Amino acid sequence: MSGEGPAVFDARVDLAADDSLRAFVGHQTLLRCYQARYVLLPADGPEGGVLAPLRRHYDAARLAALAELRPKLEAELIAPLVRPGEGDIGAYVEAMLAEIRGAPENAFTAFLTGAENRDDHYRNFLVQSSPDLLAEASASALGIIGEYGEPQSALFRILIDEFGYGVPAKKHSVLYRASMRSFGLDDAYNGYWPWFDTMALELHNAIHWLFQNPRNVFKQVGFLLHAETAYQRSTQAHHRYLRQFHPDADARYFAEHAHIDLHHTRMVIDEAVKPFTARFGDEAGHEIIAGAELTKAAFARAGDHLLAVSQAFVAASSSSYGHPAEPRAAIGRPVTPKSDLAGVGPVRVGALGVLGDPTDFAAFPPMAIGRVAA
Repeated sequence: MSGEGPAVFDARVDLAADDSLRAFVGHQTLLRCYQARYVLLPADGPEGGVLAPLRRHYDAARLAALAELRPKLEAELIAPLVRPGEGDIGAYVEAMLAEIRGAPENAFTAFLTGAENRDDHYRNFLVQSSPDLLAEASASALGIIGEYGEPQSALFRILIDEFGYGVPAKKHSVLYRASMRSFGLDDAYNGYWPWFDTMALELHNAIHWLFQNPRNVFKQVGFLLHAETAYQRSTQAHHRYLRQFHPDADARYFAEHAHIDLHHTRMVIDEAVKPFTARFGDEAGHEIIAGAELTKAAFARAGDHLLAVSQAFVAASSSSYGHPAEPRAAIGRPVTPKSDLAGVGPVRVGALGVLGDPTDFAAFPPMAIGRVAA
């Protein structure tokens, strides 16, 4: 499929031309599997009408092919990240709260304060975060349906908050779109699909794996336990950064989370963790811990990788900044730092810019993805 037409109906994935691209293409495909569960429509009616592309996108044969691929990809890409939970859930919660609240300054925003091209580094952060945040809480919504008692109502109230209490202008994904537009970015869902990095895809797939598999119901609570608490600190750091260095940018998304997630943490603990463990005992508590630890590790891996990519781009002698003006056009084939980079031409790295000397890409983190510029 070409890059023409609405981004929400673009179903392309790359080919794994060499073994170093296997994880990247696998994560692309797995995210396509998960996104097939979403209702997606373009912001404007496409030329020629919406029904034909809608029916192609949700064609039964395409959905069946994705459903067949999904278990194998989950076993290969996500299952190895999961560790058994152990210990007392009450002690774990108290230690987790203390650790997050006592954590040092956010490493990425600390890096940005001293970066000369901080606008470009922040654009790349917004792009890499967008697969989840432009449809925020849609993954966790899949964990709400069903019937499992009083905790379901508490989790539903959190979901209502994420969706703006039914007011479109307050929906968190709408606020995130405003932040992206502040930095001159396309705010279409999947508008930057070719530029999503391996570790960004891994993070978003880990979240989907939790919520698109009902057997993970207690791990889902663990995700919310860690994510809602950690997001208080990270969004607060981003809000401070934006107010200091980009005062004209729309920072409402980050301000809202820094405020409301304080309440969400308490709701998860008091109305989900405690009732579930009172009803089902240690095995439920251990699953909650396992979900929280998976979430902690996935966010850390993605955050460390994003920072390392930015630092490598700064260090590269041939780097020039600038995000792609047409994000889905002339995307070029993907390469990794382990690819044969001799003579391939300039390499674009996400929304950061271009390496004039492709061999500079060899110094980037192993899971980084670039694209050969046209």
